[in-house]
Amino acid sequence: MSKTNRIADRAKDVLHEGNARHVIVEKHGRVLVDLPLTIVVIAAVLAVWLVAILAAVAVINGCEIRFEGPEKPAHNGESPSAGD
Repeated sequence: MSKTNRIADRAKDVLHEGNARHVIVEKHGRVLVDLPLTIVVIAAVLAVWLVAILAAVAVINGCEIRFEGPEKPAHNGESPSAGD
């Protein structure tokens, strides 16, 4: 496998991982914003000041900002049962 293919494969993996994780902004249990982490990182790179201001405004207004990732698989690929 060439170095270019390895880099492209790694970039695809990173993009997939970023899209699997979300930044969620909630207020009183109501979801106001739910964005893939990839979009938030791109926005932060292009306009870090804007992202910082928006995050500050959200916190000042009593919003909760959380990061959510994919659920971790159970052992042996099985889902946990209620009887365990």
